[in-house]
Amino acid sequence: MQSEKTTNQDGVAGPSALADHQRIIVVDPSDAVTGMGFVFGVVGALVGIAAAVYLTPSFSLALVGYCLVAAFAGGSAGMVTGGLVGAVFAVMRGVITPPTGRS
Repeated sequence: MQSEKTTNQDGVAGPSALADHQRIIVVDPSDAVTGMGFVFGVVGALVGIAAAVYLTPSFSLALVGYCLVAAFAGGSAGMVTGGLVGAVFAVMRGVITPPTGRS
């Protein structure tokens, strides 16, 4: 059975000889959920405003209210969807599939 530790060029044992060349970026799940929720929320608000402007029969003062309601609705839907996507990314990032051939 082989040892899990490897040695670098100086012969010093360490967790990995490739650690100097590789950098693993770990994203905190809460940061992923917050970031994706923010991005999707902004996109949802913009889509909501665009839909309100497109669907309004005439340009009047009511258009401002429609845009405000559409921005809140699209933004909240985008935040929920972004939070879901961020959580899925964070969970999948932490899942390690076992190598094939081992049981």
